[in-house]
Amino acid sequence: GDQTEPVYAVNQFYQAPQVRSFFNSSTGYGTLGYGLPAAFGAKLGAPHRPSVCLIGDGGLQFSVQELASAVEAGIATAVVIWNNTSYGEIKAFMAERGIPQIGVDIFTPDFVGLAKALGCEASRPASLAELESELKASATRKVPTVIEIQAGSQLAKTLAA
Repeated sequence: GDQTEPVYAVNQFYQAPQVRSFFNSSTGYGTLGYGLPAAFGAKLGAPHRPSVCLIGDGGLQFSVQELASAVEAGIATAVVIWNNTSYGEIKAFMAERGIPQIGVDIFTPDFVGLAKALGCEASRPASLAELESELKASATRKVPTVIEIQAGSQLAKTLAA
């Protein structure tokens, strides 16, 4: 997990099924972008286990070029992007304290198109069933699978419920 709103929720509610099966960098020290190369490293360290990176749109832009390296190295990892077109946690913090929200609404590329251009599999699932299918398929592939979830989408609302 990278520094992104869903990872903060995972930290509070997720019980990992076994030791060394979940790690994240969301410690409050701004380690944006760490999740992607860490997930690739986890997959290289335990190639028999599935690897999933949960990362935000802002964090991914710190290390997105690593997708090309992972394609070249044949690292099959699911990369689940939470795309809210902002540094959402920082934006919420600023709003709660009446601070002008400057520099937190960011440009985000077409992540699915970008991932495909870099040689990855990529999708933007519309339902929980499609998300589950993509996650399962990612474990059988030889390259990263980028899965973009757009905040505000029906899938995002289902996941938040």
